[in-house]
Amino acid sequence: MKTSGKKSGISAFSNHHVAFGVIALTLAMAPFSSRGQTSIGVNFAGRQWSIGGNTPETVTSSDFAGVVSQQNWNNVDPAGHDSGGLSQITGPNAGVLSDSTGTALAGMTFSYAAQGMWAVSQTTFTGNRQLMNGYSDAENSGNGHYNFGNISYNLYDVYVYISADSNGRTAGVDINGGSQTYLLTDANGYNYANPLIEGTATTQGSAASAQYVLFQDVTGSSLSVDLNYYGQNVGVAGIQIVAVPEPTTIAFSVAGLAMLGLLRRWSCRQGFKRQNS
Repeated sequence: MKTSGKKSGISAFSNHHVAFGVIALTLAMAPFSSRGQTSIGVNFAGRQWSIGGNTPETVTSSDFAGVVSQQNWNNVDPAGHDSGGLSQITGPNAGVLSDSTGTALAGMTFSYAAQGMWAVSQTTFTGNRQLMNGYSDAENSGNGHYNFGNISYNLYDVYVYISADSNGRTAGVDINGGSQTYLLTDANGYNYANPLIEGTATTQGSAASAQYVLFQDVTGSSLSVDLNYYGQNVGVAGIQIVAVPEPTTIAFSVAGLAMLGLLRRWSCRQGFKRQNS
């Protein structure tokens, strides 16, 4: 029987199928390996000093917490009490900030100044309950100030988690000297799993119970976060800086998904042709 040197339709189909699929999947998966999926979380691991609490309320590196769920939260040791910086970071990499992958960010700076550290409960929890447990306290007519420098993200969102050991206390938060966003503290906030509740009030009088405020599409390598005192103690439980995917990354994702759709249609047509040949 004489054979032809020409490839069969099935073989040709398979080769094109594989090549096209590799390209499409590479483009579709581009955003998942991009910088846009990383974040930097700082947890203020307060404790109850007045009752002899000795255990800082840290979030373990393997635990997930935050509205944008992440691991490797940077725990700030309450031993500094009122103020501190990188030297207060106990992990996941001591003395330096790390991102959600656990990678140390050697060039990034961090400092804070408030009036104390406290905790809702001296019991250790996990996830968001632990994140909301300890906090850096604004008290006695003083505000809290939290500063970051050398942020590598071109565009990012900032989540500021607010806690207190009593309900209904007013907190006002601003970044980079901008307008404040208000909320009323919820002492049971550390009992929440997901979702945490966002505070969106733009006036003090319209503030409602919530656990965090959000500032979107922030730019600049420096960031300052201010917690403003309104007569009763409130605290920053954590700050999360989340990179926003760049437009080119989004374009790659859309292109990849479109190519996958074309691949599926092409595959169906080839299968139909083989069945009817």
